[in-house]
Amino acid sequence: MGLDELFEQIPGQERLARELQLHLASPKNSYFFIGSHDAGSLDAAKAFAAALLCENDGCGECQICIAVKRGFHPDVSVFERSGAALTVEEAQEITGIAIRSTSGSKYRIIIVPEMELVGRAAPVLLKSVEEPPLSTIFILLASMELPELKTLLSRSVVVRFDSLSQEQIYEQLIKRGYAQEDSVEAVRLSAGRWSRALELASDRELRQVFSLWEQLPSLLTRDMSTIVSLAEKLVAVGSLMEERKKRSQKEELDELDAMYRAQGARVSASRDRLEERHKRELRKIRTTELRAGLLILERHYRNQLMNWNCGEGEAQFCIDAISQIEQSQAALARNCNEFLLLMALLSRLASKSS
Repeated sequence: MGLDELFEQIPGQERLARELQLHLASPKNSYFFIGSHDAGSLDAAKAFAAALLCENDGCGECQICIAVKRGFHPDVSVFERSGAALTVEEAQEITGIAIRSTSGSKYRIIIVPEMELVGRAAPVLLKSVEEPPLSTIFILLASMELPELKTLLSRSVVVRFDSLSQEQIYEQLIKRGYAQEDSVEAVRLSAGRWSRALELASDRELRQVFSLWEQLPSLLTRDMSTIVSLAEKLVAVGSLMEERKKRSQKEELDELDAMYRAQGARVSASRDRLEERHKRELRKIRTTELRAGLLILERHYRNQLMNWNCGEGEAQFCIDAISQIEQSQAALARNCNEFLLLMALLSRLASKSS
């Protein structure tokens, strides 16, 4: 098994597997993956990291490959931001990790997702990327190229992910054995994002609760009690995902404990790192879910705007609605109260629709 086989669970990216395979013998110190997070860029980064450390270029079966995939490897750090954006303090922490010695591996690999949210922390990271120890490799991920990332991009090998059409996502779900009806609904609710479509296809409850975002435009009224009720239900979607994440995190911890017990080794250091990652995941999960819902809502108004029968008044309403949703998405970066943000957005949309 090689890197191309590690990429098998990431649909439509066969070209990237071949491209990255050429770097295994002599890797650079920084790689920048550009593409939707839901296109599998994080899974691809882990697969590449495993291939760099594995003696067989990513066999997928050895302890190294398994540990990297499951987040247990001591020399592979996936640095998740704790808030709505990466802070300077977090960038300094990444810099500290970069200069540490490895625990015996050829490389220390640092994966930083969502670099489009780097903000003022970019200059701190730049110094580490420009002057890293020879044994340190950065894999930076971003969904888009922004001006503040220009210098970091220029210091890195840029790897661009191919976008997937809704038809390709549907075909991949059918190929994996999901029912046709479930796949159609999952593709529609995923807003074109592969990992979310995969999650939705296997989870009827999640499809039901997440479909509320699709129904919102028809449910909105100027009645404040209705707006409060809708906002509460949307916040509850985030709570549901938070509880699910906690369950999956417990399974990860139990798996790590079992693996180390089987080896007769102490688990404290690895467990501490995993628990810290879990805390970061939980701190941002509500924001992540809210962004996903806002994408569905925005798509509705964009589709209405593209309707050839859309009148001038309706077109202006859709433009205003899209603007309000984009402002709400921007507000998420300021750690705002989610319930109050939704109340304000739904009130404005209801007022405009009336």
